[in-house]
Amino acid sequence: MQRLIVYVVWLAMTFGGFAARAAGDTKAEQLLAQARAALGGDKNLNKVQGLTATGTYQREVGDRQLSGEITIDLQLPDKMLRTESMRPMGDATIEMLQGVNGDQVLRHSRTIGGPGMVVRMGPPPGGADGEAQALRNQRADMARLALAFLLTTPPAMPLELTYGGEAEAEDGKADVIDAKGPGSFAARLFFDKKSHRPLMLAYRGAAPRMVVQTQRGDGPPPAAPAPGQMPPPQIVDIQLFLDDYRSVDGVLLPHHLSRSVDGKPAEEMTFKTIRINPAFKPDAFTGK
Repeated sequence: MQRLIVYVVWLAMTFGGFAARAAGDTKAEQLLAQARAALGGDKNLNKVQGLTATGTYQREVGDRQLSGEITIDLQLPDKMLRTESMRPMGDATIEMLQGVNGDQVLRHSRTIGGPGMVVRMGPPPGGADGEAQALRNQRADMARLALAFLLTTPPAMPLELTYGGEAEAEDGKADVIDAKGPGSFAARLFFDKKSHRPLMLAYRGAAPRMVVQTQRGDGPPPAAPAPGQMPPPQIVDIQLFLDDYRSVDGVLLPHHLSRSVDGKPAEEMTFKTIRINPAFKPDAFTGK
């Protein structure tokens, strides 16, 4: 699984339709302006209100390697849906949807084409607090995507950006911007010193968990694990690496992402197509 060998850092970010503003830090403002210019300029970036990225993924889950197709839909200011499908055995196709629509968490999985294997994401903690945390997690995922792709933040999630110095890697040096936001939001964003494009997004977060179950015969699908049956998720360092930039309607977008979790390669996504401002159907962000 391809990835850059870079610095160890933390991060968490947020998204939106407006350029992030550096709170009185002229160096951070300068770096952000250079990066936005490198991606296509404010005029082109500000036109982007949504996108659809379609491709394939590979993911390490314990001793298993899962692969399949992935589509990520983003609609500013508050909608994102990630749809994955895989065929782990036979003719059965497993489809999983995760995302957010305003204050609603989108979560759904189904098996198409007969009984077989059922793959579920680890359930959130129970009760109202668990649902609130699930909403924060999905908003954070949306935020990181929008920040990494478009260098934007939502008006509802203002960020204070400050210059974080330089970081060194085997491939050269990178400029760093530190970001802080509401709650415990803390982030670092790394830019290539020559091209000014985003290289890496790093953050502290919960290690992804999956539950792999097998459905046999014509019986009912296995029940999802109750929240209390699984140990609390581990909070670890996560790095998202971005490369293979290509122009889409005047905006340079990364077509290859790789994610490292707790220092180990965990996921790789390769996008065959990215469309800017697609015409989403009215039910696109219902999670069904």
